[in-house]
Amino acid sequence: MLCAAYAGGSEICQACAQQVKSTPWGVSSLGFSGRRIPVLWREHYGGPLTPIIYGAKYRGDWGQARLLGACLGALPKPWLGNPPVVIPVPLTNKRLGARGYNQSQMIAAEAARHWGLALKPRWLKKTKHTRRQATLSLPQRGQNLCESFHAHANLAGQRVLLIDDIMTTGATLREAMRAIDKAGGTVISAAVIAHVPKDQRKNNSFQRPFKPLRASSKSFNTTPAPKHRPCSMSF
Repeated sequence: MLCAAYAGGSEICQACAQQVKSTPWGVSSLGFSGRRIPVLWREHYGGPLTPIIYGAKYRGDWGQARLLGACLGALPKPWLGNPPVVIPVPLTNKRLGARGYNQSQMIAAEAARHWGLALKPRWLKKTKHTRRQATLSLPQRGQNLCESFHAHANLAGQRVLLIDDIMTTGATLREAMRAIDKAGGTVISAAVIAHVPKDQRKNNSFQRPFKPLRASSKSFNTTPAPKHRPCSMSF
């Protein structure tokens, strides 16, 4: 876990940056429509970035989300050939209003900036309000998300890189892929911060709550995230 000196925002100390840098990253795959879609991940769930994910989601600190995006964007580009557009996994308007921003969109924006890709957050919408995936059993997750996404654009011929914060069973990514595929687009790859390995899924250890890192009252963000503010963190 990152040191207790962390105070929110988009910077961490050099010692913690080195810890993150030394954490193994990798590529998994997700079956969809007869293909295997590569999924780039920055760490296994439970690594040094996992508490930051929860800080970004539940403490309102979008600076942490930008930090995560910088960590993802520091990895090799997850595509071959012509560059894709980046689409973040969206939230419903209800959840977006409650949270104030979409942490996956902030992660995607920073990663896209590092990779030099176009970000298209409006091309995919979540139109069906669903229960939180983290509260459901593995079999319930796919059913919960059925027909919950809708592509609000003609995506014919578009190559897409999907970005989310955590991949557990892949149900969220698959349902987003289905909506993009229905609109004529092709998801060529996906990228996430944390990946839950099969052994963690089997024993449900990934469902143990993670405490978000504590942010000071000065650094806690209650204002909307800016449209573009490059992250100053580097490894």
